[in-house]
Amino acid sequence: MVRRLGPLLLLALGCQGPPMSVPRAVEVPSPDAVVQTGPGSFRQCPAQPELQLDLPHLWELTLANNPTLREAEADVGAAQGHMIQAGLYPNPHFHYVQETIGSSLARQGNLIFEVNQEIVTAGKRRLDRAVAERETSAAAVGLLTQRFQTLTRVRRAYYDFLGLLHVLEVNREVVATLERGVEVTRQQVERAKTRPQTDLLRLEALLAEARINQARTEDAFEGAWRQLAAEVGVPSLPHVAGLGKLPEIAPRWSSDDVLKRTLAVNSSLTQASLVVDRASLAVKRARAGAVPNVTVGAGYNADNTDQTAGYLVSVEAALPLWDRQQGAIREAQARLASAEAALRVTEYRLRREGAEAFARYKAASRQVERLAREVLPRLQSSEELLRKAYQAGSAQVTFSDLLTAEQSLSGTRLTLAEARRSMWLAIADLQGLMQLDVCEEHP
Repeated sequence: MVRRLGPLLLLALGCQGPPMSVPRAVEVPSPDAVVQTGPGSFRQCPAQPELQLDLPHLWELTLANNPTLREAEADVGAAQGHMIQAGLYPNPHFHYVQETIGSSLARQGNLIFEVNQEIVTAGKRRLDRAVAERETSAAAVGLLTQRFQTLTRVRRAYYDFLGLLHVLEVNREVVATLERGVEVTRQQVERAKTRPQTDLLRLEALLAEARINQARTEDAFEGAWRQLAAEVGVPSLPHVAGLGKLPEIAPRWSSDDVLKRTLAVNSSLTQASLVVDRASLAVKRARAGAVPNVTVGAGYNADNTDQTAGYLVSVEAALPLWDRQQGAIREAQARLASAEAALRVTEYRLRREGAEAFARYKAASRQVERLAREVLPRLQSSEELLRKAYQAGSAQVTFSDLLTAEQSLSGTRLTLAEARRSMWLAIADLQGLMQLDVCEEHP
């Protein structure tokens, strides 16, 4: 199970190559090394000087400011300290006794000097260190998992912000178009007397509705920026322009490719496997605990009252009559079963989340493609033809026909903008499941 860590650490170092086996005792990098290398900050992204804050720049701010990453780094440091402590041998004990002080035969009394050393048996020290190594490995992989989860949240917030920016732009264009239409219609109704009052009322109602939608989108847009700033870890991040726009071309993935990549590299599975390995070693350690340690001692005894002296040797060990670590063994076995079940749960969760995110991605990408290629061009052509015919005074085209065409066109543009936003939110989720780098948009 620890062999899963090999490809992950290769990915963390930005290396390309086939998976390689690693020793059972995994060499875990220091917390600083884990922070400086690994998915999310492992390769420099191409500079985009025209943008003040793009996704790579936001990720750099996240690495420097997000407190959840500091928390995970501290967990790695604590696990490393535990691993160091687990490998240390018990200290010897020095024993000094002075008794029968003030005796009439020897006022200094009798003296005993003894040094005791506990001998750890049944390989318990080796097992303690092995368990601690797995804990440290799991903590290091947990840091990578936390980084990817944080990157996914930043990606989602970034794409959501850009998606709402596009929706807001479309809303503003719809409002501007209706404002021009209301002004022209008002001139025709109030001055030229060529249009009925109902035409103006209908346009004014549509304009009011469009302004309501615009205000709602503006509120969501501001909220999306605050959420993005919070995910980065800089709540006071100033609202700046130049964040770019959603990419025009979306990645094309198959569900099999997504699942294969997810199960091959997702660090949650690696971490769960390490927990299983640690639990298996803990069972062996609990069984070894039934074998008592032995304490040996050597010293010197000066019996001044009897005018005798000599060396002493002692051996001490517990007799495993009642306490044979039955409860500890049972607990360790239960924790192993729980860890094995958690590994399967993690795999099922990744499959479930991948299927759900891919379904959203596929549905939204199809909607975007069909709206952009089939629906929107036809509605634009229809609206243009109706407008020209209406302005030319055609008796076959009424104001209602033109108004319906404009409503359909505006509604489709807003639907397309929302669909592109939904598609990129699903893409962010899939990128997180496949654990793609901040600059790695495709597996």
